Amino acid sequence: MALDREYFDSINIELVKSKYYNANKVRAVLEDIRQQAQLLIDENARLRAQLQEQTKSRMELGDAVVSAQTVYNEIVERANACAASILKDAQRQHDEMTDESARRQDYAVKRVEQCITKLREQQLKCVELINLEWQSFLCGLDELSDASVKAAPADLDEKLSAIERELRMIEEE
Repeated sequence: MALDREYFDSINIELVKSKYYNANKVRAVLEDIRQQAQLLIDENARLRAQLQEQTKSRMELGDAVVSAQTVYNEIVERANACAASILKDAQRQHDEMTDESARRQDYAVKRVEQCITKLREQQLKCVELINLEWQSFLCGLDELSDASVKAAPADLDEKLSAIERELRMIEEE
């Protein structure tokens, strides 16, 4: 049997003998009990409503936490995918830059080799030209010395040795 308003309203004590009970006092006590019971019933209803509200809030909060966890997981997955994509692009760019650098180095080496080869060829041509001029000069001296029978300068051997050293240095370079 529930302790509610109907229960307390149904209580009705009939006085058997008025000498044992004062009817007004009994009615007053019953009325006080009814009022206290009503207060307790109201408090119980209020607490039940509050409990339902808190349960509802807790469920909503739980749903929000689950939803936030799902959003968090999605964000982490997207961030990981984005990071992987960025790393892949960076690696591709690194590879392209490395390949480009190697191509440029190869190109520079080939061009420098060509320049050195051309320079060497030109130096050899210059040396040959100087040799021809030198031979022509020496032959002309022989013809002059035969014609005028003049003696060669005393430091001619020194000058020829110096020219020969210079030519060898040019060839070595």
